[in-house]
Amino acid sequence: MIQAVIFNLDGVITASDVCHFKAWQRMAHEQGLPFDEKISRQMAGMKRMDSLKILLKKAERPYSPGEMWALSARKNDLFNDQVAQLGPDAVLPGAVDTAERLHQMGILTAVASCSENARGILKQLKIDHLFDVIIDGGQISAGKPDPEAFLLAARQMQMPTANCLVIENTLSGMAAAKAAGMKALGMGEAAIEKGLEFCPGSLMEMDLPELIETGKAEELAAQRG
Repeated sequence: MIQAVIFNLDGVITASDVCHFKAWQRMAHEQGLPFDEKISRQMAGMKRMDSLKILLKKAERPYSPGEMWALSARKNDLFNDQVAQLGPDAVLPGAVDTAERLHQMGILTAVASCSENARGILKQLKIDHLFDVIIDGGQISAGKPDPEAFLLAARQMQMPTANCLVIENTLSGMAAAKAAGMKALGMGEAAIEKGLEFCPGSLMEMDLPELIETGKAEELAAQRG
């Protein structure tokens, strides 16, 4: 029985995934490094330093730990510049309605993100009150596909993992949900890349409260593979 829903942030609740892409793209250009959608997908769900290591795989020289920390800070500055420009339209379709309807059904909600900026983004967009628990990258030591973020969210909600449903748009997030022993539904690229029959592009298309109420959510989660 689903009693709690844990959402990824970037690309599920907010359009902040675009901010990450633009920040990495700018920093890669500054360093003369290749960066494209494929590399961005490899980074999805990871902590910043782990993402940086992926970017530097094609570097022509090794980077010292000090240089890597400097680049990590530079990326964060570029990301914050992008986030500062986010307005109400950065809240993705169906996000507010879904969270409000789940609460009306007595279902707890959480955001579990590896971004250290997750809480700040939700506050800036004035939607942090929609979630009972918010987990960001500053509270965990390992990014997805490690299940740490999801397990911490479940603990803070005092909810058994078997009663949690994860909504993810990344393959690493789907793997993390499975490792946490939680049900999961994929959205967007995660659903497409896993070859799932149910591939909603947004929470509005998904209509999660209806899926949970009819029992369809658990049926679809069992098909994730």
